[in-house]
Amino acid sequence: MGRPLSKDVNGVRVIGTFTGDAGIRVVGKFGGTTNTDYYIVKQRGAKTYVVTRDGTTYQTGVLASSIVNNGDILITGSTNVGRTPTPGSTPSVGSIALAKLTKRLATDFDSNTYTWYLSNYQDSTGDFIVLTPTT
Repeated sequence: MGRPLSKDVNGVRVIGTFTGDAGIRVVGKFGGTTNTDYYIVKQRGAKTYVVTRDGTTYQTGVLASSIVNNGDILITGSTNVGRTPTPGSTPSVGSIALAKLTKRLATDFDSNTYTWYLSNYQDSTGDFIVLTPTT
């Protein structure tokens, strides 16, 4: 699995106890319904995460490039710090769907790697991932 996510990265909460407004927000499809407000509470594997919307109901999801099947989750990051990525189907320009996320690196579905950090630029309702391509 590489280096798993820790509860915080650079002092910013990434996973752990659900707080409703901190950590990595993901899009998930469970029970036939897609929602954009799931938060990661635990990492099970390189591509598998336990997520929750309310802190009481937990779902296990697998990273996907788009939301199609029940159990799919989508984590997106942005290469532009001034642009908040829009969670949802196909990522737009500057927004990248991630295939793998570790403590230090993010990998997209084309096997490109990025260093990353969380930011809440322009919006304090949730953090988003800022990506920097590795060379």
